[in-house]
Amino acid sequence: MQASRQRLEQFIETESMSLQKTLRYYVMRAGLAAGSGIGQAADEILSEIVVEAFATAERLKPDIHPKPWLLGIAANLVKRRQAELAKRERREPLMRDLYAQTEDSLSDEELFDQLPIVTEGSLEELELNEEINRMLAGLSKQDADLLRLALLHDMDGAAVGHALGISPGAARVRLHRALNRLRTQARSASHE
Repeated sequence: MQASRQRLEQFIETESMSLQKTLRYYVMRAGLAAGSGIGQAADEILSEIVVEAFATAERLKPDIHPKPWLLGIAANLVKRRQAELAKRERREPLMRDLYAQTEDSLSDEELFDQLPIVTEGSLEELELNEEINRMLAGLSKQDADLLRLALLHDMDGAAVGHALGISPGAARVRLHRALNRLRTQARSASHE
């Protein structure tokens, strides 16, 4: 066991950069991170690999090369992370599912249909669009900015999350809440 552990230590010290490159590819391919987050996710997985490898070093037989053994551990860790991510995304409800629709409430699509269609132009022109500003006037600055990202820049939950530095699920929830506040405001205005 001691010999396997020493062999493992030596391999990790000399080949950590090669492992890191491979892990970056695994992370990117699995969709676990994007952009600068790829390196961080690969570092986290490398740390987990080392911990798991040393905990099970007795399984590394003398005739087995350490690299494929470590990459096997990496593949299992990536699969676990993918499963956790998929499970978390399944638990994050879609906007239309967060609140039961009532007869007088508008669906997200109907609410978006009431908003004016934005044509091409500079960002300043888009933000000065009076009709959009009027529709968003009763909302908080945070809600209005969030809806502008979604509407004017045609961003989905993942893009909004990336722009705000939050997870796509959190962005979808915030967007849904902002839409509900807009829906409530539109309902109040139509009843007046």
